[in-house]
Amino acid sequence: MTVGPQPVLLASVCDFGWGSVGKLRLILDELSGVDVVLDRDSSVTEVATGLLSDRHRLDHREPAEASVALVINDPSAADRLSHNGLPVIYVDSLPYLWATEDETPGPVTVYCAQRWPGHESPRGGPLADRRDVEWINPIMPRARGRRGGNGAVVNVGGLHSHLVDSAADGYLRLAVLPMVDLLIARGHRVAAVCGNLPKWACRDLAELLPEGTAIGSQTPYEFESTLRGADLLVTSPGSTTILQAAGLGLPTMLLPPQNLSQILNAEIFAEDGPGVVHWPDTVLDRATVETLRPRGEEAVLHHVYSAIDRAAESPEARADTATRLAAGLHDLPAEGVLGAALVDGLGTDGARQIARRVRQALLAPHHVPARTDRATGSPR
Repeated sequence: MTVGPQPVLLASVCDFGWGSVGKLRLILDELSGVDVVLDRDSSVTEVATGLLSDRHRLDHREPAEASVALVINDPSAADRLSHNGLPVIYVDSLPYLWATEDETPGPVTVYCAQRWPGHESPRGGPLADRRDVEWINPIMPRARGRRGGNGAVVNVGGLHSHLVDSAADGYLRLAVLPMVDLLIARGHRVAAVCGNLPKWACRDLAELLPEGTAIGSQTPYEFESTLRGADLLVTSPGSTTILQAAGLGLPTMLLPPQNLSQILNAEIFAEDGPGVVHWPDTVLDRATVETLRPRGEEAVLHHVYSAIDRAAESPEARADTATRLAAGLHDLPAEGVLGAALVDGLGTDGARQIARRVRQALLAPHHVPARTDRATGSPR
């Protein structure tokens, strides 16, 4: 009997922080034996290869040989690949973020939207009338015990986007370096400072911390091990990290947000109060962010990044931020800000749900949805 070629999965992730790469890792963990090729047209492919290739066999065949695409948080890639005739399994881990249709792809084979605490299907916005949406549980690692004993971990994740420019440095100077100073002053052992930190920040942190402290990028697997050994996590509020910490029962403090999704994550996933550090008005006015939201994420990001960049040069803004960081650490509840019931009722098997959809599509590819003109609703 002649056996046909093994179906190939094309994976494409959004170039915005590392959350999408982290979710790809969790989905690939559930797709053992599947040949995966990364989308060469994605600007984050090199980063994804470096973070994932130690555990996953990434195929070197041409993307044109793929039979199904898995796209995470990148609507333009989903549209491009659908237009090229590939069935697309689309993963949207931030469905509460979008305000305009341009922020979501056109019709796909399955639109996997991640549920969140207090989730209700939207009555308005770009997902309200879609027929391809399937609500999935949070995309989280399989449950493992936390060891603890290693001290505090500070995390900033991917710390980049296509719009961030010098605001990444501003964020480190406003929030991260002062936070490390505070932890040391309060007698906390700092086990690691994680993220794709620039060289200047690694040098400054190395001068503050004992030799041997882990500073800089970690693979998703290394980071998971780091969290399992931690006693306290101090992190910018990325949803992937928040869910990981909640699953481990790791006491967590949230730094001020880097971008719009993190503003919303802190409000959705955490119990507001001490330990959830918001920007002071001398850095960012929350009401202004809300007025910009109907114009879409990019309009908000331009405003947020400009505000952080300016504030990093302002002695008043730096002092106000340091005061909030100090108060947040001093008053942090012993259990942190992520309630024990955070993921209760939501489930934790989103990665497995998506993996099942991918395997189904690889075995019996779905019909590729017809592309329509969004303005008229007619085929194109």
